[in-house]
Amino acid sequence: MVIKATNHESEDSFNVLTIGPSKSTFNDDDKETESYIQPSKGTTSSTAKEKNKDDLYIPHVDTDLIPKKGQIVSSVNEGIEMYRNYAKAAGFGIRLGTATSYGDHSLRKKQERKSYSKVTGCMAMIGFDRNVATNTITVYAFEEAHNHPLTKFSEESICSPNHRLSIFDQELIVKASTINIGATKAHKIRASLKGGYDHLPATKNDFKIFWRDYTNIVGPNDAQCVVDQLIICRDNYQNFHFEYKLDDDELNAMFWVDETGKENYSKFSDVISMDATYRTNRYNMIFVPFTAINNHEKTINVGAGLISDETIESYSWLLEAFLSSHKKKPTMILSDMDATLSSSIAKIEPDVVSNSDFKKRINQLVWNMNIEPSEFENKWDLMLNEFHLKDNKWLADMFNKRDKWIPSYFRDIPMCGLMKTTSRSESSNSFFNVFSSPTNLLVNFMFNFDTALSKQRHEQKRLDIASRDTSPQLLFPHENLKIEKNASLVYTREAFLKVQKQIKKACYQCFQKKNYVLIDGHQQCTIVYKEIKSGKRPEFKVSFDAKDETIECECLHFTFFGILCSHAFRVLIDYDIVMIPEKYILDRWRKNIVDIGFQKINRKWRVCSTEISNLLQDATSFYEKCIESVIHDKEKLQELVNSLQQLSETCGKDVASRSSSNPIKDVVENIIGVPISTDVKIKVPSGIKTKGSGKRNRIKSVAEKAIAKSLKPKRTCKGCKQVVNHDQRNCPINPSNVLKPFKKQQ
Repeated sequence: MVIKATNHESEDSFNVLTIGPSKSTFNDDDKETESYIQPSKGTTSSTAKEKNKDDLYIPHVDTDLIPKKGQIVSSVNEGIEMYRNYAKAAGFGIRLGTATSYGDHSLRKKQERKSYSKVTGCMAMIGFDRNVATNTITVYAFEEAHNHPLTKFSEESICSPNHRLSIFDQELIVKASTINIGATKAHKIRASLKGGYDHLPATKNDFKIFWRDYTNIVGPNDAQCVVDQLIICRDNYQNFHFEYKLDDDELNAMFWVDETGKENYSKFSDVISMDATYRTNRYNMIFVPFTAINNHEKTINVGAGLISDETIESYSWLLEAFLSSHKKKPTMILSDMDATLSSSIAKIEPDVVSNSDFKKRINQLVWNMNIEPSEFENKWDLMLNEFHLKDNKWLADMFNKRDKWIPSYFRDIPMCGLMKTTSRSESSNSFFNVFSSPTNLLVNFMFNFDTALSKQRHEQKRLDIASRDTSPQLLFPHENLKIEKNASLVYTREAFLKVQKQIKKACYQCFQKKNYVLIDGHQQCTIVYKEIKSGKRPEFKVSFDAKDETIECECLHFTFFGILCSHAFRVLIDYDIVMIPEKYILDRWRKNIVDIGFQKINRKWRVCSTEISNLLQDATSFYEKCIESVIHDKEKLQELVNSLQQLSETCGKDVASRSSSNPIKDVVENIIGVPISTDVKIKVPSGIKTKGSGKRNRIKSVAEKAIAKSLKPKRTCKGCKQVVNHDQRNCPINPSNVLKPFKKQQ
């Protein structure tokens, strides 16, 4: 192994030492290997060197730091660290070489790059000799003279040998991607956190190069890594559900849901919405989240899937996986129709579309849940006749599917008013898209998904705590209206506000007619409701039995939304009922229906992280706690700094440098939590084209263009009839060129 320096004459170049296998020899007789280290040019330092008569620069450093011929080191890494400390004190940097040889055979040659500077040929170096028989490593050569000025200490962070990414830099790059922040912006954030660019040795390009290397390593193993990680979760946690499907060894579909998703579904499975979203990953796989509404009226995720196409077979497989995980069917599933109103409304006559009366009429008719199906059909016919739309094919097709999308056909289904459209699902998709990118690897999509899910569940946990620990403001605190107080104790804050609104209407807009009738032991009252805007006074019949506190209203508000209506509250108030009957307080609106401990991703991606990554997280956590405890005490803070400095020096001596055997692969494995396998059994999807994938006019590299050009069929010359590349006008065999020679323009 050889360690050398490359030195540049340009004033813009820096003191760069090449550390690494750039020239290594192996002697079969004595079984020895030799290693060399050489430094490079830097800028002038006023304290670290002196100039002799031969224009050589000899560093002035502490004698204990100067390597000596014959010195024995325990390992090459220790020798490199020794020379690195010497170089730092002297004012020059070091780096691994780019050329490797084994005996007379060259294993890796240094690649020439375009540069605006040239090597000065500095011969400062150190050489190590390894005796394989005795396994001892000795410094056999050391040259301390430089033919160039050395680096100022203040410029140390700018020198390229110091452009090393720490593990914190590397993790920041990947973690920033989980909130859709790229490597360039991550570099800005890191520089700000470090106190400025002078305190951040790594450059923007270093961040970008790491992200490139990360994607290149994960890319071919992308689908395999995702499946392996989710299988680990499934095998280690019995409440984690994961299924996937392959098509010719390519990942075709997958579905997953964790323990919290299952718990949420068990409490809020009355109405589920599913809607596809696109451009969340580079393979155009379609993301399909399953959405429910929790006790805070917020959207929650109860499962998610990725599919390759929108065929009936794919959606059937996804729904079967969903039902297999939850073991029970939801009351109702809402899904977006492929022929949506927004894309198909143009088929209606343009003058009708622009008619505000038509829009108002169709909206009032379609979303009216208080009419029977027969009444809807009659009003639909009247509307089509009025606007001369009887022959419109699209409206006829939609009417034939009316039982699948008109709310009046669902009025008997409990909680059917909770979600009337897929707007909740679309909102959920938009929420997830904030964290995702169309260039995502599947591994990074899973990171993004977990970040979004963590935010969603953190909000649910916050609302749970707020509902538990705080009391809402009452509208009637000084009146003998205990039913409002009772509602504030049992309902979540959002649910209580809806109940309170109905109680307010009951007090100010509803009144009961004096006469009532007794039907089957139930008192049937007539409640008049006064509409404030229109002044109308519709009447509603409410049936009430004081013995078992059974109450029903013909408006079906409780059936639609799971909350009693103002008409029912008017009757309860009139009969001095101080508590809402238990049968009319649905569990889905109660406080603490889902334990707060579930509201976190405790079965998330990377849950089975490597032991090293877990220790790193603990070390960072303890370090932050130490800082927090002494931040206001200058003396203790100084003690902490001194202790950390001593610990840093001790660790630097005792711990060997990072292995040179593809360390970037080890870093990536530690970040994603699974090993990168050379045996890829599950391939990434290919050839997926969806309606939401869009066009991607990516700029092709020179290599891609050259390969594409080489694959094009060769042209046949009409003169010589051969597959050639020459212009047929210059073909010597072409008779036309003899009669009419091609004249080159002057």
